[in-house]
Amino acid sequence: MIRLSQLKLEVSEQAASLVSDFLLGLGSLGVAEDIRGEGLREVSAYFPMETDIAMVISSLKEYSELVKQNFPGVTISPVTVQYIDRSGWEVWKSVLKKIRVGKRVIIRPPWEEHIALGNEIVIEINPSLAFGTGHHETTRLCIEAIEDNIQTNDIQTMLDVGCGSGILSISALKLGVRDVAGFDTDPIAIQESRKNAEKNGVLDKINFFCGYIQSAKGHYDLIVANVYIESILLMKEEFISRLSKGGKLIVSGIQYKRRDEAVRGLKEAGLLLKNEISDRDWVALEFVTN
Repeated sequence: MIRLSQLKLEVSEQAASLVSDFLLGLGSLGVAEDIRGEGLREVSAYFPMETDIAMVISSLKEYSELVKQNFPGVTISPVTVQYIDRSGWEVWKSVLKKIRVGKRVIIRPPWEEHIALGNEIVIEINPSLAFGTGHHETTRLCIEAIEDNIQTNDIQTMLDVGCGSGILSISALKLGVRDVAGFDTDPIAIQESRKNAEKNGVLDKINFFCGYIQSAKGHYDLIVANVYIESILLMKEEFISRLSKGGKLIVSGIQYKRRDEAVRGLKEAGLLLKNEISDRDWVALEFVTN
């Protein structure tokens, strides 16, 4: 019976991805994020039994202090540890099932099978990064918006801002976008994007790079940014300068209660709200240049 160490802690929403990525960098086999009330995420990380858990906890404690120094107001709870056998691991797997997104896209984890019917597009995503598996509302909203735009507009080029697992880039390419680029400031995210692209046979067709939007050259018919609202507003001028004539900007990662703040900030930069879709407490907004 395979046994694993499970580390669990509660983290403010804005720091959850940072903590998840850090735990992956320490050798976690997988990380899951669950909503635990407004503004809070429960992060669960799984390690082989031979891992020095005391070292992991010590490193995480130091990193948590650094995160709290750089992001005032962020809370990170103490870590709890429990040991689970393979059956417990299988319970976690049972939570992440294949899912249909939009009209054509089926996203599945490696342990789920799906034979494409008709014009379905099947994408395999390794859930080592919980955000970007297709199960989060904002990921689904972005894929739906990408699919709708491809159906109604001539979308040949796309920039994926904060690509994470690469799921939006892979989906766009398989839906018909010819030229796709994606970037993230986190090198672990770029590794995951490339691994997922390779699994789906498109590694040589997507330009993933680690860096900032300033490194993205040229113009794009579609820019998609599924990131925090603060980052969206900071990059608004960069978005505009990289949109092709008639290009579209899709932004998500925005809770509905902050929808007006996002709309106001992007309108002030000269963008026009064209469309919006929502799922539970989350919203995706589509803009065009004025």
